Amino acid sequence: MISVKGRIKNGVARPLKPVMKSDEGRNVIITFIDESVRTTTAKPTNGTKSLEALIAECEVDTGISDLASQHDH
Repeated sequence: MISVKGRIKNGVARPLKPVMKSDEGRNVIITFIDESVRTTTAKPTNGTKSLEALIAECEVDTGISDLASQHDH
């Protein structure tokens, strides 16, 4: 699956950059982006900060010190 940004003009979705001719006739799913929704947090310069923040949000204290040794349970 690939993602291509585009705009709707006269009821037709048009990509902002050219797509490969081999993609001609390919089925697509079009998702509308609500650009008015903005977050107040600064965007990370690379993906590691946002991944670390997501991990911290999902962290759960299981009381198990080594989950690798308890993976069967």
